[in-house]
Amino acid sequence: METGNSKKNAPTILIVDDISVNVTILENILTHEGYEAMTALSVQEALELMKQSLPDLILSDLSMPEIDGLEFCRMLKSDQVTRDIPFIFITVLNTSKEKEEAFTAGAVDFIPKPFDNVEVLMRVSNHLGSYRLQQEMADYNRMMHKLVEDQKNQLEREHTNVLKALSRIVKKLDPDGGTHRSNVGYNCNLLAQGLQFSPAYEDEITDEFVEAIGVAARLHDIGSFLVQEEADSDRESPEYIKKCAEEGSSVIEAFGADQEHKGALEITRCIARYHHAHWDGSGYPAVSGNQIPLEARIAAVANDYDTLTAPGQGGTALTPEQGQERINEKSGVYYDPDVVEVFNKLRSRMRTN
Repeated sequence: METGNSKKNAPTILIVDDISVNVTILENILTHEGYEAMTALSVQEALELMKQSLPDLILSDLSMPEIDGLEFCRMLKSDQVTRDIPFIFITVLNTSKEKEEAFTAGAVDFIPKPFDNVEVLMRVSNHLGSYRLQQEMADYNRMMHKLVEDQKNQLEREHTNVLKALSRIVKKLDPDGGTHRSNVGYNCNLLAQGLQFSPAYEDEITDEFVEAIGVAARLHDIGSFLVQEEADSDRESPEYIKKCAEEGSSVIEAFGADQEHKGALEITRCIARYHHAHWDGSGYPAVSGNQIPLEARIAAVANDYDTLTAPGQGGTALTPEQGQERINEKSGVYYDPDVVEVFNKLRSRMRTN
C-alpha cells in the first residue's frame, strides 16, 4: 500500500489497475488534492488491502487479468460490509452493453482514459459527498431507532408497573383469589417459555412476551370486579362471562393498550377479553382457532387447570393428574392443541393450590 502526504482524516481512495503508470497518475492527482491513496496492481492485492482497512471510494480498471473489474465490483456489492462503498470504473467503455454491465454490477460512475485532472477530482468529490451523506443518514437513522426503542422500553416499563399496581389492588379486594391469580400468571409464563422452543412460535413469542404474560395473566379475571351482580348470580352463564370479558378489556384499554403494539397492556387486554373463547368457536367471544390471541389460548389452559385442581365451594379439587386428563379431553375443542401439548410436557412443574 502506498500513502501520499495528506491532511489528517482525509478520505481514502483505493486505486486498482494492472498498469502501474495509470496507478501513479491517479495517485499523484489525488494525493496532491489531499486524499489518502491505497494502490493495488490486481484485484487480489486490493482485497488483501481491504482486509486491513476499508477505503471511502474505489477507482478500478475494468479489464484486468485473472479477476476483472466487473467481478471485483460484484464481489464487493454482494458483501454487506463493502456494498455501500462507491465504485467507479477507470476505463474506456466502447459500447452501451459494457456500460450496462458496469452499472448492473453496481458501479456509480466512470472516469475515462486518458485522465483529466479536473474531471477525476470532480467525480471523486461528488461521489464522496453522496457517500458521506448516506453514512450520516444511516447514523441518524440508527440514532433515531435507538431513541424510539428507548422510549418504547420506558413506556413498557411504566405499563408493567401499572399492571403490577392493579394486581395489588385486586389482591386486596379478593385475598382468597390471590393464589389462583398468582398460579395462573406463573403457569402462563411457564407455558410461554415452553412454546418459545417450537419453531412455529419462536418469532411470535419473544423474551418480552414471556415476561409480559406472567404479569398480564394475573389480571385475567379483572372484569369480574367491575360487574355488579347478585350474590347468587351464575358465574358460568354466557351473559356473565360476556360482561366480564367486555368490562375487563375495556378498563385495560383505557390505560393505553395499543392493538398495533403487542406490549404488556395489550396482552392483558387480550387475555381479559378472550380467555373464555374456545378453540372450536363455542365460547365468548365467538372466535376460533388462531383467531384467538395466543396469550389468551395460553391463559385458558393455565386458568382452567388451576380452577379444576383448586378446592371449590363445598367441592373437592381434582388431583393434578385428573385435571390434566380434563384438559386433554377438551384439546382441539376448548383448547389450542399446541398449548395442550406443551402443557402435558410441563404439567409436573406447574403450580396448583
